Amino acid sequence: MVEFRKLSRHTGAEILGIDLAKPLAQSAVDEIWKLFVEHTMILFRGQQLDQAELVAATSQFGKVAEITRPKEVQTSGQKKLLPQIMLITNIREDGKPIGAHPDGEMWFHHDTIHREIPTKATLLYAQAVPTYGGNTAFANLFAAYEALPSDLKGGLEGRKAYNAFLYGSNKKGDPHATKAVSYAVHPAIRSHEDNGRKAIYVDRLMTHHLVDAPEPESQDILERVFDFIERDEFVYEHVWRKGDVVMWDNRSSIHARRDFPGDQVRLMWRTTIAGDVRPV
Repeated sequence: MVEFRKLSRHTGAEILGIDLAKPLAQSAVDEIWKLFVEHTMILFRGQQLDQAELVAATSQFGKVAEITRPKEVQTSGQKKLLPQIMLITNIREDGKPIGAHPDGEMWFHHDTIHREIPTKATLLYAQAVPTYGGNTAFANLFAAYEALPSDLKGGLEGRKAYNAFLYGSNKKGDPHATKAVSYAVHPAIRSHEDNGRKAIYVDRLMTHHLVDAPEPESQDILERVFDFIERDEFVYEHVWRKGDVVMWDNRSSIHARRDFPGDQVRLMWRTTIAGDVRPV
């Protein structure tokens, strides 16, 4: 039986005694996935993985997606990595970032909600972390949906939302971002295909409006929903250590990055598990 401990009331579980560099028994994979779906994110401490081992570990939980990115952010640092790994770092060469999302705070969001078929899950492996800051906050949107006030729940039920991501943006309206290269319209409340539970499926960074509501009503509903789902009661904030691997469910959670000192290195490898259905 896989051992674990809860990280907060609603969000997160630390999986104990697992070395991701070694193949797992299918029974262990199944148990870990069940915990992952229930808690919306899981943590493995003290891992030592090379690129191939990270990809292999990811593949035990689903099909590993190759990284896609606009040509302007295909930098030398990323080209040195396997095609399934994205480099997340503030390191620069000749004054230019060698990886994606280099600096500062990043608003709460679902990864790839802007695609027609979003990814199921994201894994992030810590190679180097600053002495303080750079924490990642995760919110459980199963729990948030179940606690959502009836007026807000009614404002989202049966509606669809327009989602887009401006590459290079850490917050909506960032003037330094590139134009959106993809967008998608999805239900504002999503049913999880693994357990049938409903989760809120909008976020502050990438959801621009409800497609079937007047603009003032859409903005009022969304801003109130964003404030609600980011409440401390639904959030676990992870303080990174070198060797941490975190996997989160893009179907039922949002995450945000806290600011960190720009003169200290933060370097992560990211892999993703491909999705296979459109949200419903």
